[in-house]
Formats: sequence, structure tokens, C-alpha cells
Amino acid sequence: MSDSESTLSPEPTRRTVKIIFFSDYICAFCYIGNKVLQDAIRACSDLPLQFDIEFRPFALLCSLPCGTSIKRTEFLEKKFGKEDVLMKMQYVETIAEQVGLKIARDGIVCKPVNAHRLAARAYVLGGQELQSKFVQKVFDTVFRDAKDISNREVLVDMALEAGLMETKEEVKKFLDSTDHIGCVKKMMEAARSSGVVGVPFLIIDGKWALNGVQPTECYVKLFRKLAEHHENGTALSPCPNASPCPNSI
Repeated sequence: MSDSESTLSPEPTRRTVKIIFFSDYICAFCYIGNKVLQDAIRACSDLPLQFDIEFRPFALLCSLPCGTSIKRTEFLEKKFGKEDVLMKMQYVETIAEQVGLKIARDGIVCKPVNAHRLAARAYVLGGQELQSKFVQKVFDTVFRDAKDISNREVLVDMALEAGLMETKEEVKKFLDSTDHIGCVKKMMEAARSSGVVGVPFLIIDGKWALNGVQPTECYVKLFRKLAEHHENGTALSPCPNASPCPNSI
């Protein structure tokens, strides 16, 4: 061993930060929140941290029958009234643009149970890497491409393009089965019973809960605190924007 080799410092131990991300794919704030989280993780690439992100399902439109879809503008007009819709849409579009996203106005609202099932399957098959790829594809399909993700052919295309399955027949067989219907339902029920009433809702490290779209800086500060206390071996004090996780999920 040379003198230079003997003085090399060992690689720091990377601490795994588990993030549970509750979302509904028809929620524009979840689309934005995911982009903000990914930006924050990239901004913390210098830290001795690695991230395990698991997306879990949430249903905002519990009363909407499966297989039913409606234009987003029509849905919002029924919910808020025509006068307020344009202002609300412009507000969301502005927030999206601030993080580098664009939202199509002629989008579709539906109950995306099958998309949640495919996302759950993705996590089982390929962990966060495959699931995150599929989830990003779903969000882009909804908000950038303005497609109906309750549509069978759209679901097949998303699964194939994300590399979740290899053939159309395989995806269709999955959709025709009952696979992951039970676990999706249980995860939705567990979220509500634990106090989750809206999304995006993130649980970080099993301790801190963040509700709604947060600034990138909020995540960066939290991750840097986690890294600092990991290196020092000390406990993390409460973070301003985060509240204690309500219950174990």
C-alpha cells in the first residue's frame, strides 16, 4: 500500500431515509410536490444520505365510481363554481411553473384505482426505482398529456413505457385480476385512520409529517439536519414545517 493510499479516508456510511408519500394521481399538488421532493434530493447529493421513497395511495374522490371520468374544468366548476375556477387554475399553474412544470387545462379527473394497483406492483417488483419511474409516468400522463388514466389502453401504455411489464397481455392480465386490490384498499384505509385527510402527505423517517406542497428549502433543511445528526450521533430536534407523525403507518 502506498503512502497516498494509506491516508485515504473511508467512505462515509450512508444513512437511509425512508419517505412514505401519500398521493392521488389526479391531484395537481401531488404532481408538484413530487417534483419539489426530487429537486430537494438532488440538492442534497453531497450528503451521506440515501433515500427510499414509497408512494402509497389516497382517494380524494371517494364518491366517484370506478371507471367514471370527467373533464377537469367541468369537475372544478361543479365544485367551486365557474367564477372561481379560472383563478384557482391560474394559481395552481403558477406554482407548477415555479418548479418547472406545465399543467394542461384540458385534463381528465377520474378514480385511478388501477394506476394505484400498478404502482404498488411496481414497488414489489423493483422497489423505489421502478415505482418512481412509473409514478412519474402517471403524473406526466395526467397533467402534461391530459389523458384519462382510468382508461385501459392508457394504463397498458404507461406500464409498458415505464418498464413495469413486458407485454400488453401481461398488463391486461394484471388489470383483469384482483392482484393488489386488497393492499391498495388497506393502505388507503390506514392513511385515513391515521389522520391523513389530504395529499400530498409525506412521512419522513417515520417521525416527521409534512402536509401539502412545501418549499424545496424545507426538505433540504430537514435532510441536512438528518445528515448532521447522523454524523454526530445525536437526536434530531423538531423541524419548523414538520409535525410529529400522527401514528405508525
